[in-house]
Amino acid sequence: MVEGDEFARIVQEERQREVYRRRKVMYELQSVPPTVTARPEMILVVYDVGRDLYECRIFYKEPRPVGGTELVSVGAVESEILDLRSHSDPTVRLAADKAEEFHLVRSQVSEGEPAPLRRMFYANEF
Repeated sequence: MVEGDEFARIVQEERQREVYRRRKVMYELQSVPPTVTARPEMILVVYDVGRDLYECRIFYKEPRPVGGTELVSVGAVESEILDLRSHSDPTVRLAADKAEEFHLVRSQVSEGEPAPLRRMFYANEF
């Protein structure tokens, strides 16, 4: 057996694992009832200075979905935000994604300028 063939086989196995992983995630998302996956209209991310966390307020079009998430709080550290991005609720994952985006904007502000304390994300930005 040629050494390159072994490497090609390993790469093929890794790709196949990724395909299976993505299919599993897709099937899990398809099995969630449609009321839970209602897309929000806006997400307001507010930085709470005193508690050092982000509060994500989620706004839906009326009527609101039954049991829909309306408020998500996450610490203002990257590890907590990344942990929340693997949540089972797609709305919470979306809010965590927007909190991460806002966290990056706040971290890139130069020292002389004040960092923004809130940001509104609209449906066209999802």
